[in-house]
Amino acid sequence: MISFKIKAALAGAMALTFVPASAEDQGAPAPIAGVWSIGETRSCDAGPAWVFFADGYYAEVQLPDGAPSAVGIWRDESHAIAYTHAHMPFKGHEEPMKVRHLTIDERGAEKLITRNYRGESLLFHRCPASSLKAQNTSAGH
Repeated sequence: MISFKIKAALAGAMALTFVPASAEDQGAPAPIAGVWSIGETRSCDAGPAWVFFADGYYAEVQLPDGAPSAVGIWRDESHAIAYTHAHMPFKGHEEPMKVRHLTIDERGAEKLITRNYRGESLLFHRCPASSLKAQNTSAGH
């Protein structure tokens, strides 16, 4: 017969076994959704950026005003970012869009080092959401 102390110790050990670990402890990749400047150095005040929206859309923009130059959809594949790409004003919109991949060589919460489908390096630096400013327009829609 197992003593009460041993049963309690086993129950405690089993409970610890089933405590879910945080995403960081499990090695989950850093989330991609957000505003990312593109270039060798972080440039959240002005310059090219990609905005990855949590609903699976993205836009290539110029910071700070957010004027889009291209849009598409994206999906986090852990080791790569799958995306479609259409430059405005969307010539050829009646044709299916190709799915391309940015292979992720290094992934952190503040920096992504990727290679595009041509093998060219593309560095992303996370920016605060406030880096994207509303466009000054006098006409509403």
